[in-house]
Amino acid sequence: MNSKRQKLVSDRNKGEFWKPCPGTTGGYLCCGYQIITPLTGCGMYCNYCILQVYLEHQHQTVYENFNDLENELKTKLKQNNSVLRFGTGEFADSLYLENTLGVSKKVAALLEPYKNVLIEFKTKSTNIDTLGEIKTPRKVVIGFSLNTQSMVSKLEEGTASIEERLRAARKCEEMGFNLAFHFDPMIWYDGWEKEYREVVRMLFSHIKNPQKIAWCSMGGFRSMPALKHHLKKSGKHLSLFAAEMITGIDGKLRYPRPCRVSFYRAMKDEFEKHYPDITLYMCMESPEVWRSSGMIDRIPRGLKMYLDERASGILGI
Repeated sequence: MNSKRQKLVSDRNKGEFWKPCPGTTGGYLCCGYQIITPLTGCGMYCNYCILQVYLEHQHQTVYENFNDLENELKTKLKQNNSVLRFGTGEFADSLYLENTLGVSKKVAALLEPYKNVLIEFKTKSTNIDTLGEIKTPRKVVIGFSLNTQSMVSKLEEGTASIEERLRAARKCEEMGFNLAFHFDPMIWYDGWEKEYREVVRMLFSHIKNPQKIAWCSMGGFRSMPALKHHLKKSGKHLSLFAAEMITGIDGKLRYPRPCRVSFYRAMKDEFEKHYPDITLYMCMESPEVWRSSGMIDRIPRGLKMYLDERASGILGI
């Protein structure tokens, strides 16, 4: 694993800690997620990770001015009574350093008093042992990024296996947390459908009560062209960019629409076999793809409202 990614430095964040998810526009549907950034970087290495070209440095950075984060959130939350879905997993793995730093526990404690707030911590790790100290687990979602084990072995260096992640998810369920599962990015390769369906079956064999699943997302692999150029330097681009790709209206490389629709139809079918009431959505897809995938009826009031209503149900408001 790249030693630079293991390095941890302290710094001060001189900008805003809370920003809306930087989802692209131009016709793709964004879920309205809100991002909190108490740290950046990741000690694991996923071949497809955009952070390797998005961030200036490859090391992990923890922001030491947590009091500024606290003050910013308190000030802004006074002015906002709507349902808010927060996450910390956009620019770092939420739990990779949790056993060492306990940042997610601090964020959960900060947001705990706000009845309209749900916080999600996304991870590819199994660092959940200290999460039991969180006071109100029902206001917290632990999100696990999933892929097929063959893709994990090939593309996700230093991450937990799928079996390990699902066992950790079961423990989180037992601790009273809500769960989320994110199949993003889905990779096109021979045998993808059989293997992705198998992961969904594994998921439901581990989770005792599917009603504790807040939501599940899907997204075909997409990337800024800069990532392909970066990976070409080491020859790591071949497994990711071997299939046909097009340039989307947001300027990102992505699979053609028929490929993406095939992903989503297969996953929708498999999820609904196990739990028809699953809150299932696609990340950054067009209304046309939602219709072609047979999922447009899920979002009559829009994607953001679909997930806000699910969050409201979890929060009991």
